[in-house]
Amino acid sequence: MDKRNKFWKRQQMARVFEARMILYAAYGHCIIREDGSYYEHPRWFELAKDRWAQVYKTTGTPCSCWMCRGFEYDRKEYKKETRRIIRESME
Repeated sequence: MDKRNKFWKRQQMARVFEARMILYAAYGHCIIREDGSYYEHPRWFELAKDRWAQVYKTTGTPCSCWMCRGFEYDRKEYKKETRRIIRESME
């Protein structure tokens, strides 16, 4: 029997959401809420309750930033891509 059913998908979505919120809380700054209050160092579960964070629950990659894409900055690949762009602009 295949274990990849609806429940498994929900668990994976929750796991990824929690990991993203933990990462955002670790690298983020203060959070300003709609009522004007703000937190200096929010915990991940406080961030998860906010309305703006709900997009991270259902969307695979809501934007193209490094946090949402899920991979780290790679200097070697960045330099290679920059060289390619410069070569193309020189031609």
